[in-house]
Amino acid sequence: VSCNEMNVTNIFADNKGSNNTEILCKAATVARECQSCHRYLKGIYHNLLSLVWGTTVGHKEPCPVAAGSTTSLKNFLKEL
Repeated sequence: VSCNEMNVTNIFADNKGSNNTEILCKAATVARECQSCHRYLKGIYHNLLSLVWGTTVGHKEPCPVAAGSTTSLKNFLKEL
């Protein structure tokens, strides 16, 4: 499976009760999990954490993401 077609948790599928900060935090978790596939995801991960936690992200961890429906990494990045 190519990296673009790799399955990731679809954090956008059921985000009715989520605020933007929670969605960005979950997106950071997905980006972190996929860093081995694409080098640029490391930068996206750090940028998302900066949006969530501010400039001091060194000690913060991204939000947990519950297993659920999946989407391709390519579609995840488009929705992000």
